[in-house]
Amino acid sequence: MQTTVDLLLAFVALYPVCTAALWIAGGLLFRLFEESRSFGVRADGDWPGVTVLIPAYNEDQVIATSVSAALAADYPELEVLVLDDGSKDETEAAALRAAGGDPRCRVVRDPVNRGKAERLNDGFARARHDLVVVTDADTHMHPEALKLLVARMVGSPLVAAVAGAPHVTNRGRLLPALQVLEAASIIGLIRRTQALTGRVGTVAGVLGMFRRDRVLAVGGYDSRMATEDIDLTWKLLLAGWLTAYEPRALVGMQVPSTLPALWAQRKRWARGQGEVLHAHFREVIHWHNHRMWLVSLGALMSLTWVVILVTSLVFVVLGIVLGFTPRVFGLGLAWGVAIAVVAMVQLAVALSIDYSYDPRGLRAFLLGPLYPLAYWTIGAAAALRSQLGALIVGPGESRVVWDIQREQLEPPPGGAADSSPAGP
Repeated sequence: MQTTVDLLLAFVALYPVCTAALWIAGGLLFRLFEESRSFGVRADGDWPGVTVLIPAYNEDQVIATSVSAALAADYPELEVLVLDDGSKDETEAAALRAAGGDPRCRVVRDPVNRGKAERLNDGFARARHDLVVVTDADTHMHPEALKLLVARMVGSPLVAAVAGAPHVTNRGRLLPALQVLEAASIIGLIRRTQALTGRVGTVAGVLGMFRRDRVLAVGGYDSRMATEDIDLTWKLLLAGWLTAYEPRALVGMQVPSTLPALWAQRKRWARGQGEVLHAHFREVIHWHNHRMWLVSLGALMSLTWVVILVTSLVFVVLGIVLGFTPRVFGLGLAWGVAIAVVAMVQLAVALSIDYSYDPRGLRAFLLGPLYPLAYWTIGAAAALRSQLGALIVGPGESRVVWDIQREQLEPPPGGAADSSPAGP
């Protein structure tokens, strides 16, 4: 029993340290060699047309900001489609008021709530341009975001999708402030590292650009998936295309500020990751897809770490009862200190890399000691609650119909101008 416990504890102890080192190294390499590269920014007359899709369901509190930001983009050839998925509130009217009669914007309303995936598939079918941007209804893009996404996209004909860089704007409470750290130290570093291989594992719905023909060729979004954006990204990668990351394409987003809202979001994310692994893992493990192993094994190993963490805790408790693990408390304390140091180094590196885009993010560094404890607990619980079952069972047969209850938005400190991150 002691040998088993030692092996389990070694994996639990070393996995987060090794992954943190990988993400830090990858983030720094991308920052040094890729982030500041120019990708063929061109004269205004040469920019290809772009269609922006904004799917919405009961979003009358937030849709105006997203529509206004899209129309204010510094981009010469632009189409904006607001995809109203059977909203029961005034989403359509609010979007039309925000558009103010601008002929570049249309509201496409379906009286039936069919789900985000089906609504986006309809948007891709309607789009006039080959480059399509997807963004959420509670976000606001930086004016330069579209040009930066396009420049990164046209840098290689093999790139099928480019992920933008989300930054938290409602950061006045504890939970949103902790998510500022997550956006930088987890999302930002991981995407930078994956981008070095051309395999960014999630081109998220918060802001992502796609080549329309390639999305249609792989069948678009799967309406059965809880996280349709991860599934589409994996399908594009498995079809042989590359995905990229443009950290200078900024988008402000609202994040959950209460535990129930955060828990519901993390359960959905965990379920979606499990469904994607179930649907695609057999194809991913083939040698011709070995360049996707960093993405897929990272997702699988994270779940494995959670399961083994819980299992090892059970063994530790049994060992204490049976008298086999007298060193467990001292080792646990030493590991906790080491993890705290690693986490603070990761946060410091991530926030430093993002400083030119979001100087206010450094304020959240003071919450660094709380971050690993809070988010590992929530993430581990969500993985056990939703991801493990989804990995075994896979997606359901019925489509996922979304129904997001928006929280009351807090005004940004210093007015609207202070609500978005700094520019590139």
